[in-house]
Amino acid sequence: MIHANDYLCQTDSETIERAIANRTEDGIVVISPRVSPIEPERTYWLIDRAILLPENTTIVLQNCKIKLSDRCRDNFFRSANCGFGFPDPAPIRNIHIRGEGLCILEGADHPRASGDSSKLQHNPCPHHPADIIAIDADWVPEERKKSGHLDFWDVHNHSYGTDAGNPDESQWGDWRGIGILFARAEQFSISGLHIVESHGWGISLEDCSFGRVEKIDFDMRMHKEIDGMVMNMENQDGIDIRNGCHHITISDITGETGDDVIALTAIVPNVETYHPGGSLRSTHVMHNDWSRRERDIHDIIIRNVTAFSYLCWVLRLLPANTKIYNIVIDGIIDARPAGHPNGGTLLLGDGGGYGDNQPESMVGVTISNVVCNSSTAVTLAGYMKDSVITNVVNRNPNTPVLHVSRPDGMTNVYTAGLVQAEK
Repeated sequence: MIHANDYLCQTDSETIERAIANRTEDGIVVISPRVSPIEPERTYWLIDRAILLPENTTIVLQNCKIKLSDRCRDNFFRSANCGFGFPDPAPIRNIHIRGEGLCILEGADHPRASGDSSKLQHNPCPHHPADIIAIDADWVPEERKKSGHLDFWDVHNHSYGTDAGNPDESQWGDWRGIGILFARAEQFSISGLHIVESHGWGISLEDCSFGRVEKIDFDMRMHKEIDGMVMNMENQDGIDIRNGCHHITISDITGETGDDVIALTAIVPNVETYHPGGSLRSTHVMHNDWSRRERDIHDIIIRNVTAFSYLCWVLRLLPANTKIYNIVIDGIIDARPAGHPNGGTLLLGDGGGYGDNQPESMVGVTISNVVCNSSTAVTLAGYMKDSVITNVVNRNPNTPVLHVSRPDGMTNVYTAGLVQAEK
């Protein structure tokens, strides 16, 4: 075991990197509150680039904060097998991040970019319609500016970033905005963290297996006050489990996210252009040659979630030209406060906007002990087969406890204990 504070370099990024490079046989690197004679008043770590985790490394955070600098367009942590220069990431094993006490990962004061790969950067990028009109946003039609009635995408198709307008930088969000990004990691864990204003998704796992994500608290809501104006920061999902992931447990998740709190997104579009690993304009850090990659997500346990999404769902299962199977979901409380009706609790499948929904796209899904408190409760938008939905309480009397969008959406699905609030 070694301590990062024992390695004093010119920058905090270099200090942590030096500690990881000198880790001992047990692979444990302890990061506690920063101590430096150069800036003794600053006790938090300010990093300029992602902390890369090599194989057989355990990062132990002890009552400390790691913050992204305004120069940083990168992750907090990333498995060292992926990113620029890794067109086809190799497997990596035994990497862990463990927080002890209050351990905070916080985004930059002025992010260089935010949102996923569908979001164009703009600066300023107001969140409130009145401010969008006030800056005469060029993406809003004149008739809507004059009427003062903006539509959904007038607010949500741009995202704040100081790289906006810089011809030398990508003008779209990408995988660098994700807080913690692991690819092809086996035997891994992430636990005990408070993630504040990540520039994009909080945690994303691609083709990862045999791991745990637990005791994670989120504090992000799709917008943030910057220099006196509330700016739009898109797609702040909490945890995204992506194609190829299996045998993972997610538990004890709390807080608020901007987009989905937890999303299982096994998406393969109907038509797609090939991108090697590390490509920009992609929220995948891995390549998208599906003849060489696993498509499906399976053998996932999700339990003990007390959280809500500012705009979207607490939990979302999204297969497109893929399958999601052998999933256990137990103990979901939609903690949405009174007067905040947006979003929903569970969304299972979608209407086909991401790719084709297959008739057996969700099989062997067990959902139990759910409390819904949103504008929608449980929505089955795709196809579900050989599954169970039990013990669901919907506290919103204006929406059904279970809505099945397709006439043939359910095949051999057992339901019981679905309780609808009275009007």
